[in-house]
Amino acid sequence: MNPRTERTGHLGQMAQQIHEGRLDRRSFLTRALALGLSLPAADMMFRTYSARAQDEAANPITVTVGGTPIAAMEEDLSNATPGGVLRFGRAVDSDNLDPVTNDGNVNIWYFMSIYDQLVRVGADGISLVPALAESWDISEDGLTYTFHLRPNVLFSDGTPMTAADVLYSWVRAANDPEEHWTFTLTALKRDAEGQVEGITTPDDATVVVELAQPWSPFLSDVAMFNMSVISEAFAAGNEERLTQECMGTGPFAFAEWNKGEFLRLVKNTNYWEEGLPLLDEVVVSVVPDDNARILQLQGGELDGMKDVPSSRVPELAQDPNLKVYQFPSTETRYITLNTRDAPLDDPFARRALQYATDRQTLVDVVLFGVGVPATSFMPKGALYWNDTLEPYAYDVARAQEELAQSATPEGFPLELKILGGSADDETLATALKDMWSQIGVDVTIAPTEGSVLNEDYNSQNFQAMTNYWTNDIIDPDELVAYAVLPESSQAFQTGWNNEEAQELARAGAAEPDSAKREAMYFRIQELFHEESPMLALYYKPYVDVTTTRVHNFGHPPTGQYTWTTTWMDEG
Repeated sequence: MNPRTERTGHLGQMAQQIHEGRLDRRSFLTRALALGLSLPAADMMFRTYSARAQDEAANPITVTVGGTPIAAMEEDLSNATPGGVLRFGRAVDSDNLDPVTNDGNVNIWYFMSIYDQLVRVGADGISLVPALAESWDISEDGLTYTFHLRPNVLFSDGTPMTAADVLYSWVRAANDPEEHWTFTLTALKRDAEGQVEGITTPDDATVVVELAQPWSPFLSDVAMFNMSVISEAFAAGNEERLTQECMGTGPFAFAEWNKGEFLRLVKNTNYWEEGLPLLDEVVVSVVPDDNARILQLQGGELDGMKDVPSSRVPELAQDPNLKVYQFPSTETRYITLNTRDAPLDDPFARRALQYATDRQTLVDVVLFGVGVPATSFMPKGALYWNDTLEPYAYDVARAQEELAQSATPEGFPLELKILGGSADDETLATALKDMWSQIGVDVTIAPTEGSVLNEDYNSQNFQAMTNYWTNDIIDPDELVAYAVLPESSQAFQTGWNNEEAQELARAGAAEPDSAKREAMYFRIQELFHEESPMLALYYKPYVDVTTTRVHNFGHPPTGQYTWTTTWMDEG
């Protein structure tokens, strides 16, 4: 083992010890400095890896079979049977498989099984571990990163992956003319025309990045989906094909996408992790109706499903042929408001909706108690989550006071778009309609087919709509930039424009001092809370259901499914 790989391994072990509460800050800093990390980098690493430990300890993975909770999952390969096809059901189809230009978990959670990044988020959701880069070095000033690539990695078509493919993929991501996710790459050097520079490949196994400024979340950003390594030979000159097909180094290869019906992935026989994956195929089927999806699972047409209606979880948990999983998540559910037009351009009207929302009742009625009311747009327990925010209390009189100061003191009509066929969305919308009617807000519920709902969101064709977020990386920069900066997604497509929040978001990512970053991100959350461009409703775990034939089913806090070690009983 070379020294760089050994150091990376030591850091990974220490990160796990932090997460498990077996390594305190002083001991970690002493050992990290001895390994050559700077003090700011070591302090940042400790804060990052310890951020979710307490929250996840209180919310472990639970699995229920036939009404009986069983032990938290541990990977079990002792009796693993290679082969088989996992048939998995979801409510909404993908719409764009390009890591650079897509905008949605309907894509990300699936193509992440096809693509790798140089660094990836660990299964615990709070650590960074080597992937296509087996090690990396960081200069003392934090401006130069040198990545050492894993040898003998092949794309699924059998062609070698080299530093040239990394260069192609990263330059393409950074120079995306539509700037879908370029806000995560702000620190890269750029020329007078705004094109990226400073990424070099001294040889086929080395990638060097020179940053224009310090950037605390850079390693986390390298683990993001838009930094996936794509075959240059496959895509160069015909990048449009990447929206419909893929060529990566991940455990599975793209096989077929029949839109509106299924996405089929097959085992990548050239995968660099020996002996993996275990499954031959994964077929992800689109079944928009919740009840139909459950019937297919119970009838043996599916082996697993997501988008599980909360009202059905107690019943499914009693079925001896099914496993009901609750995974720790970074999921926050919102009502997204279009603040460009009246009446929602008025913060008084938006705050009136906040006070008129009984979040605990929503948790009880929609989630059947499996969740907690949200206080911030950031996931509970995440790095720099503001635990000092006072939640909006359910207070109809206060809501009426806020509305009285708005341009619509008597109330207003409001169209609320929801995902058609979703029992949870229907229950949520019905409850909100009743709550908001008490202050004169007349809600029209508009069930909308999934692909149309995504299109309406991206084109800002809504007044209010249900929405959610899950973190893709462990640093808050991605979510904060997406929720605040107009150049990202027009602030969650709300059109919200707050200059102080924008300045803090840009400064926070560049600030190396953890305490100062925390203060900045706390203030951003306060501003978002006060002006309410979205209503954060509740935090909830990921709930998935599989048959008892499925083993090692993985759904980490960052959301993307991990089926590399999943296996199935024969039959």
